[in-house]
Amino acid sequence: MFRDTLTVYRKEIKSILKDKTILFMCVLLPFIFMFGEGKLMSAMSTDTTEEKTFNAYVVNAPADLKDGLKSIGFQDENVDVDKVIEDIKNKNADILAVFPEDFKISTDGSSVSNIEVYYNSSVTDSLLARERLSTLLDTMRPVVFTVNADTAKTYDLGDEDFQAKNFIASMVPGLLLLTIVYGIMALASNIIAGDKETGFLNTVLITPVSRSSVAFGKALAVMTAAGISAISSFIGLSFLMKDFQKMMGEAAVTYSMSDYVFVFVTIICVTFALVSLILVISTLAKTARSAQTLTMLPAMILFIGSMITTNASFEGAITSFGFKNYLVPMWNATYLTRNILVTGFTMNQMLVTCGINVAFGVICLYLVSYMFNQEKIVNE
Repeated sequence: MFRDTLTVYRKEIKSILKDKTILFMCVLLPFIFMFGEGKLMSAMSTDTTEEKTFNAYVVNAPADLKDGLKSIGFQDENVDVDKVIEDIKNKNADILAVFPEDFKISTDGSSVSNIEVYYNSSVTDSLLARERLSTLLDTMRPVVFTVNADTAKTYDLGDEDFQAKNFIASMVPGLLLLTIVYGIMALASNIIAGDKETGFLNTVLITPVSRSSVAFGKALAVMTAAGISAISSFIGLSFLMKDFQKMMGEAAVTYSMSDYVFVFVTIICVTFALVSLILVISTLAKTARSAQTLTMLPAMILFIGSMITTNASFEGAITSFGFKNYLVPMWNATYLTRNILVTGFTMNQMLVTCGINVAFGVICLYLVSYMFNQEKIVNE
């Protein structure tokens, strides 16, 4: 049986190597996706504190505020208020601040001056200019009391890196799974359903090679491709993490090499379970198209699961399950990965998670083998 399995495996690997599309999807696409995601997020998170020019105008600016308004991009000049308001509405200007001629700062609230600020909420620059103006005005308001003014004391008694770690944990597991699965999805869903649809599987199943050998040989070929996709994804992850660190600035966190190793092992195990499940779906499906459609469901459920584990709204409910979280195949991997990246974990949790996912994958593979041995999977 082993020799037959190896023969089928070699045949499938040769087919994969000849198909440039599959090679691209399995080898290059995961890296490109992870690398590109980091660059895209960096581009979208442009530092709003950098120098920026606005079409911003101010009327009757008090002497005490002129320098501050100028520093954030406001122009103090004689303008037609009605015209500027119309320009803001038509997106030709960003913001207009109109101070009353008798503007004054009141410390007792008995006589409060009103500042009229016109902006356009549908324009990003207009909202940014309004935010900067609000920050400036807040610093000029009379001080009634202060909160946490002693900079020598630490008032946040929690993990200072928690938010940054939680952000990374909400992104990394789902992205890794999606890139790996998306890269091999076409191969995994077509390797059985495609042969069934074209009628080629009929020929294979009547050969002297045992059906179990055919099933395991095909599965082993897909697992090899999945392993290559995982390596490609993790190479891309190294670049993605660098972009994350740049985005976070002072809030950046670092992980040890062992953390990355544990995440890699966890993802490899859950990928084995997920790919095995996809092979079951591919065996059950009657056409390659239906197999491809159905294989998206478990991948999306896992991606959503990785986001739920880092959502504060679900934290209480998830935590209440305790160790049971590690007993659910595939879900346990997203939960463990979150703990590796955020709160820490125990080796027992690691072993249970990986063991259950490997066991689930093996059960799925034997299920594929069982279905192969049933005559009903041969097309009439």
